[in-house]
Amino acid sequence: MAKSNRPPTFRGQPPGRWRQEFAFAPGGEDVDFRRVHSVSGAGWALVLALLGAGGNLADGAEPTARPEPPVPAAAGSAMGWRQLEDPGYRAYLDRLRAAGCPEDKVRWIVRADADEWLLQQRVAHAVQTDFPWWKAEPITSGGETFADKFQQFRARRDSLIAQLLGAPPTDEEEMAKEVPIVVNLSGPVLGALPRDKYNAVQEICARSLDRHQGYFNNRQNEGVFLNQGDLARLREQTRADLSQLLTPEELEEFLLRYSHNANRLRSELAGLEPTPEEFRAIFRAVDALEHRLQLEYGALDSLSARQREEFDRQREESIKKLLPPDRYQRYLVGRYPLFRQAQLAVRRAGLPETVVLAFYEVLNRHESKRREVLNNSTLNSEQRQLALQGLERDKDTSLKTALGEDGYRIYRESLTN
Repeated sequence: MAKSNRPPTFRGQPPGRWRQEFAFAPGGEDVDFRRVHSVSGAGWALVLALLGAGGNLADGAEPTARPEPPVPAAAGSAMGWRQLEDPGYRAYLDRLRAAGCPEDKVRWIVRADADEWLLQQRVAHAVQTDFPWWKAEPITSGGETFADKFQQFRARRDSLIAQLLGAPPTDEEEMAKEVPIVVNLSGPVLGALPRDKYNAVQEICARSLDRHQGYFNNRQNEGVFLNQGDLARLREQTRADLSQLLTPEELEEFLLRYSHNANRLRSELAGLEPTPEEFRAIFRAVDALEHRLQLEYGALDSLSARQREEFDRQREESIKKLLPPDRYQRYLVGRYPLFRQAQLAVRRAGLPETVVLAFYEVLNRHESKRREVLNNSTLNSEQRQLALQGLERDKDTSLKTALGEDGYRIYRESLTN
């Protein structure tokens, strides 16, 4: 078949961060950009053999001589973002040009590798600076903020592009892709978000901060207290915006680190010292309950005694199902003074530790009903006193059931010793 003298055409633009391999055919055959990650030295030997020494198919010239052997990379090596700072990368670009690759395509490759280099720097830093989101410890940033560090990475990327292409990226589209860092998206999942998604999360967080600050300023100017329901609705707007952008896994990683509920849960579980797996499981179990309560009532204090008792019951049952008995008891000790009181009473009486939880549940129910009586404004002093005495009798009856006849007798005797 006679070779065509027409110049080759190119099918497809280099997509995203993918490396492009050029499948050159001799003569004037079309050149197809293939989505692959690397071009090996052996691959370029084949390309140059088809093109001829110094051949430039973009000019339509026919190859006239065998090429000089290229300087291949080491066997099995590949050129990509990892080699961006190596001297061999410039020689790799020279081989691309010698093979007839148009300059705009060379720029595509350099920019793609530079963007991937920047992404990998961000990922490594996000993993390195990730904080223990399952622990009740203050988040410290040290002297240098992530925004400062990431700006250094961006400057280094632009410098590498300038060294390799002769000029740094200055186009308006490139500048538009850079947004201020509002939140240090740490960890391997959030740190690896694609640039567009990463920037979009930063913009959502910036808008969220603006909404909260505007609300705080308005309430302060009006001289009124913050409304917890309003704050919950502001947080809900941020969640809704993020859920439209992030996958469920990505959203959970964000909420575990930066949400209002996760921050409260870290403090609540301080005595338990949860593992990452325990914290994640508990957060999944209680976050939806708490978020719904906040949207409907604003805060726990807005519930009636009966509503609060029901909410606490649902929440505690959810946590109890997730933890082994010994871990659940440690959680209760850390959170509830009443549990510690029950534990001390059982130990003082010499009763087995297995009855601590039942003892605590009796005390907890009693305390909830006692608060309800004390807050009942329809009762006069005498009625309130009679109701409280009745609650004490009910508590003793419940303890007798929980501890058994012998256990209850031993407990009562320990109170007088």
